[in-house]
Amino acid sequence: METSSAAGTVKSVDVPQSMQCPLTAALNAIGGKWSMICLYWLDSGTRRFNELHRLMPDISHKVLTATLRNLEHEGLVCRTEVPDVPLRVEYKISPHGESVRPLIEAVRIWGRAHLARSKS
Repeated sequence: METSSAAGTVKSVDVPQSMQCPLTAALNAIGGKWSMICLYWLDSGTRRFNELHRLMPDISHKVLTATLRNLEHEGLVCRTEVPDVPLRVEYKISPHGESVRPLIEAVRIWGRAHLARSKS
């Protein structure tokens, strides 16, 4: 991979092979235990932290915070601070995050079939 600096010179940067794999990149972005669940709930509208936590009672505050930060870092979630007293923070799915919608639906369909198979 080549990058350019402010001086206009081009230098070669070694990117680890694992970071060049599309599947690895996808799993790094949405492969966390709670990532797709957060995206699922945010896909239906803007939500505050505690609202998300109520929807996913098994997740700790620490893990929810880390998950939301990772999704924001990956460009899948937008975080907005609303200047109220007290400060209000809202999360919504980004336009890039909306591209994950078909994956979430496919995983839900597979999950239903898996649950049905497990019951029989």
